[in-house]
Amino acid sequence: MDDSSVIRRLARALRESDKNGPPPEEDFSEARVKHLEFIQGSIIRMSKNSFLFKGWAVSLASGLAAFAAVGDRRALLVFAVMSTMLFWAMDGYYLWLERGFVALHNKVAEAPASQPVDYVMSVDKTKAFRKWLRTMLRWHLVLFYGAIIAIDLIAVIYFRKVANG
Repeated sequence: MDDSSVIRRLARALRESDKNGPPPEEDFSEARVKHLEFIQGSIIRMSKNSFLFKGWAVSLASGLAAFAAVGDRRALLVFAVMSTMLFWAMDGYYLWLERGFVALHNKVAEAPASQPVDYVMSVDKTKAFRKWLRTMLRWHLVLFYGAIIAIDLIAVIYFRKVANG
């Protein structure tokens, strides 16, 4: 069942509850809707964190590269590369969590109405390290953070050649 059909079922249940009292048993209960809202709140927080990490990574790497270009401070460029790698790892972690919460949302939305709502907010952590690494190596993260690291490494090589003559 895809997200759009779940949303359609939820909207239909809400319309019917306004007209005919409480929704039929196969539709979502108020508790299940609240649980889904909690999960959606977590998904939104994870995506905001991911967005902030990208902004901080660009700001920090470009700022350190600018300071390194002013003087002979190649160590700042190394620090820029290391900090970008840390932001990459944290961004991958939050993206992994976001994907886990999306899977939890789908699981709760597809659960039968007879199943009681337990308000579980934990994601599946089986093979967590492997899943985190796979998430870190998604093409858009590799492209984004790889470009920052490549620019910083090119700057390190350039400044080393300039310093050595």
